Amino acid sequence: MPKSVETVSRPIITSWVLHSLKIILGDESIRQQILLHYHPRLHYGNITKLKTIGNKQTHVKTFNAFIESGKTREEKFEKIREFLRTVIQLKGTVVFTASNIQYDKDDVETHYQTFIVDNDDKKVYMIDPANDRTVDKNDAKYKRSKTILVSGQGIYYAELAHEVIKVFFEQNTDYVVELVELSYPAQIIENDVFCQSWSLYILDKALENDAYKSSSVIDIPKTQINKYDKLLGFYKSIIRDIPNMSGYLTAEYVGEIQDCVDCPQEALLNVDPVKFLLGMTKADMK
Repeated sequence: MPKSVETVSRPIITSWVLHSLKIILGDESIRQQILLHYHPRLHYGNITKLKTIGNKQTHVKTFNAFIESGKTREEKFEKIREFLRTVIQLKGTVVFTASNIQYDKDDVETHYQTFIVDNDDKKVYMIDPANDRTVDKNDAKYKRSKTILVSGQGIYYAELAHEVIKVFFEQNTDYVVELVELSYPAQIIENDVFCQSWSLYILDKALENDAYKSSSVIDIPKTQINKYDKLLGFYKSIIRDIPNMSGYLTAEYVGEIQDCVDCPQEALLNVDPVKFLLGMTKADMK
């Protein structure tokens, strides 16, 4: 075992590698690269039009949680609605990601959700990694709850999905809006900060052979350790399958360690995050 791994604990290395993965998998251009690798015809015929919105380099959009200085939440919502006005003028399928929007500068919680807009069938499929299909708002158990606001709500409320995306389509179109069902919620504990990863993983599975068009349920393991194993398998696949991913992970990992003022920098910088990730097991994800 390399000296660097002996001088800094495995859990500490794991936390830094996962933290770095979390950041890169929230990046719009990297999410696009991953989706296009597995679904190369995504947005075929619509790429140029979609690139006119926001970041001109990408067509698979990601709306993050943060509000620009001097702007408001409502202005961020309107930016998303403006995007949707363009989307419904297109043919075929458009996918995008959006996070719950922060309430103020101190609100750092993000909850990524992904969406599939099928303009041909006039349907919108919303993907919430915390979705719990056993929760029925009409059930007496939840009917008067002030915290459970909608059916399917898990540990996080997908505010952006229910209060912006769904409302837009119901008020402005005749599209049918529905949630993509998961066999079990991907996120079940509040310190599970992998919504960037889960939202991307589930979107990938939903697009696979147009699974979203069927009534099939996306398979998510029941136990937390097996959920992490599924996610770890996804990480390893994208590292092995997409050459650029190794470089992105390494650059982010090194940058994060260099910015850290109270960590064993030298030992951590001697770790190859890619090799470490590929050698991880689900036990490391605890």
